[in-house]
Amino acid sequence: MRKKLLITYLLFLIYANLTPSVPTSPISGGDKIAHFLEFLILGILGYDRAFLLALPIVLEYLQLFVPGRCFSYYDMVANLIGFGVGVIVGWWYESGKKGASVFYKRRN
Repeated sequence: MRKKLLITYLLFLIYANLTPSVPTSPISGGDKIAHFLEFLILGILGYDRAFLLALPIVLEYLQLFVPGRCFSYYDMVANLIGFGVGVIVGWWYESGKKGASVFYKRRN
């Protein structure tokens, strides 16, 4: 189920990041929050797939070639931070479901 959801979300993310029209945010810095949240969800869904780490960088870079879009290092940083936090949350949630301990306690 998670794999199908991840593929669907990947398609949505590619579409949202590479379409020419850009929605505006009514608050200052709102686009950074949107970038963070988009990639937070990706990190949660794909926490165990290392190849997804390239996506926050590649999608921002590809915006150079989309009319009406522009490349921004700040957006890329928001993407990467969101993805990193999402990976941590996804890993933590999955390890908790399996009963795994986050910290190893050595017994003497």
